[in-house]
Amino acid sequence: MNETTPRPDIHSNRPYTIAVILASLFIPITLLTGQVVKLVMDSTNPAGLDDLGAGLAYLTEILIWSFTILAITIAGFLVATIIQFTRTRSFRAIALPVSIAAIQLVIGVAAVIITRAITDIGG
Repeated sequence: MNETTPRPDIHSNRPYTIAVILASLFIPITLLTGQVVKLVMDSTNPAGLDDLGAGLAYLTEILIWSFTILAITIAGFLVATIIQFTRTRSFRAIALPVSIAAIQLVIGVAAVIITRAITDIGG
């Protein structure tokens, strides 16, 4: 008389959720990191630069931190996606996170190419 329906394990889809979230953060987390590093470097000015308004002020630090955070995010995405695939053995189970990641990477590369083209024409 006390039949209960088995509850699904809420932790079984955790790698899928993590993969989707990390895939959608590729561009935003990189941009946010760059702005935070710029804020910190401009406010503390450790090199004692005279012109902080120049576009290249602390560019090396900004790029190093941004690409490091991007690499960590991509590594986490890959680990979560591989775990999800090994659990399910289904490409359909990883289709959404992989699609989001591919779109994010294409948009990111396109933005870099367009920015480079604008810089080359003097804009």
